[in-house]
Amino acid sequence: MDECGCGHDRYRAPRDKAEGLVLARHLLVIAPLLDLVERDDSRWLGILRCTSCGRFWAEDSMTSGHADLFFVYPVDTADPHAWLAQARPVL
Repeated sequence: MDECGCGHDRYRAPRDKAEGLVLARHLLVIAPLLDLVERDDSRWLGILRCTSCGRFWAEDSMTSGHADLFFVYPVDTADPHAWLAQARPVL
C-alpha cells in the first residue's frame, strides 16, 4: 500500500503529553482528510476515517489546565463502532 498523506503508518498512540502535542499539530494538517464515523461526547472520544486510504484514527483530548486540546492517533480495527465502545482515553 502506498503511504497516504494522513501518515497512518508513521504515528502511534501518544505515551505522554509531549507526544499528544505532536499529534494535535498533526490533526491540524490532516483534518481535511478525516470524516467522523462516530463520537462519544460523554468521554470526549471519537473514531474518524481517512477519506483517502480508509484507515481509522482515534480522536482523543487532553487538558492543558486551561483548555482541552484534541489530538488523533492511528488505530487498526475492522469494527470502528466496537473499538469506540471499548476505548478509553490514553492521556
